[in-house]
Amino acid sequence: MIYSIKRRRVLTLRTDRASRLRLALKSLLADSQRQLDELLPLRQLVKGSVYELQTRCGKPSCHCASEEGPLHTSTVLSWSEHGKTRLRTLPPGERARLRQLTENYRRFRQARATLVKLQRRMLATVDRLEKTLRLPPPKPAVRRRKP
Repeated sequence: MIYSIKRRRVLTLRTDRASRLRLALKSLLADSQRQLDELLPLRQLVKGSVYELQTRCGKPSCHCASEEGPLHTSTVLSWSEHGKTRLRTLPPGERARLRQLTENYRRFRQARATLVKLQRRMLATVDRLEKTLRLPPPKPAVRRRKP
């Protein structure tokens, strides 16, 4: 009688643990779907950053040559290519569009990184669920010896 109570308790614990793991998997799947919903609408991406660059031109008679003088400003797109930082000056008409495209790239990469973390957690949860559900192999059958 005690054995069957313990056996039921073990089965109940195993069933409860499996239920919790299934719920965790469903939650991770929902999080993953949210990240995909964030990532999929993005149609165009540009790697890099758009920012204002302030420089001195080097001409001795220019207003930027004096210490108090204003510097020359230009809006640039900066990106890394083959280990080198590249800069491209942007015309005024392209600035807003390229700012949006670089922001799209940043959002895409963040969603991708989150998806990778979620996938790792999902695999770990699936492994724990398998361990919880797996039964031990059956005991060998008792052989009767022939008289």
